[in-house]
Amino acid sequence: MPSENKNPKTNSGIYVAVFFLCVVLIIMLFFVKKDMILSNLKKNNFFERVGVSTPEFVQKHPEKAPVAPVVEEEYEFDLMGNKTTTTRINAAPQVESNNSSDEIVIEADNSIDQEILQAVKAAESVKTDKFERESPVSIKNDEEKNQKPVAVPSIRNTNLCFVTIDSDGKVNRKVIVRALPKSDSPLTDAIKALIAGPLPGEPNCMNLIPSGTKLIGASVKNGVATLNFNDSFEFNSYGVEGCIAQLMQIVYTATEFSTVKSVQFLIEGEKRDYLGTEGQWIGSPLSRTSF
Repeated sequence: MPSENKNPKTNSGIYVAVFFLCVVLIIMLFFVKKDMILSNLKKNNFFERVGVSTPEFVQKHPEKAPVAPVVEEEYEFDLMGNKTTTTRINAAPQVESNNSSDEIVIEADNSIDQEILQAVKAAESVKTDKFERESPVSIKNDEEKNQKPVAVPSIRNTNLCFVTIDSDGKVNRKVIVRALPKSDSPLTDAIKALIAGPLPGEPNCMNLIPSGTKLIGASVKNGVATLNFNDSFEFNSYGVEGCIAQLMQIVYTATEFSTVKSVQFLIEGEKRDYLGTEGQWIGSPLSRTSF
């Protein structure tokens, strides 16, 4: 009989322990999932459905804003600069946090709202149009259109008088045509080109102007070209024939210009009567009839 009285007490103690354990588990579960539980209660109007008013702390519980999907874009380019776009839309993870624990629970949401997907496609279309307008090929074409053509320098065909020497030792004139860049002083350019001598592509002609000769200055007035040379112009190693040839080369080259009828020679800025030791006359302007 005494053993029968103890069994109900023991069983009731176990039931009480199990009851309290369940209550503790429910409380722990509530704190862990508090945000989700409160959100569901508020969203589904649970308290109003059971005939009571919704508690204030449930009404004030903030709802979570939807997380936009993550859009990944990949761009590929071919040799012509054309772009191929590949778009991947991944559901953004939702992060749930509670105030009673530092644990963060991450849940993946595989459902994508149709309106969000359409907005992403519209944004992608805008990006594609902008990229095509600003692509390297388009920029290159714009640069080619705006690029100014390179100015090609104008040239002038100029007659230069050189000489040839035949087997008898006679000096003859040989006029060649050379293309020189146009400038504001064509006479100066022509005399300097003559002093420099014939080019490799101009065979069978010679220059008897003394080596080291330099043109110091040139001017034209009333059909007379005044040419000022340095003192190297005064000494010709070919003798009197060489002096006559160098004067003839200068006069014939200068008078190829319509504004020049004769040439007055100066040596280091001074007028001399004779050129060198051979005594060739240069005291007055010389023309083509002087030779």
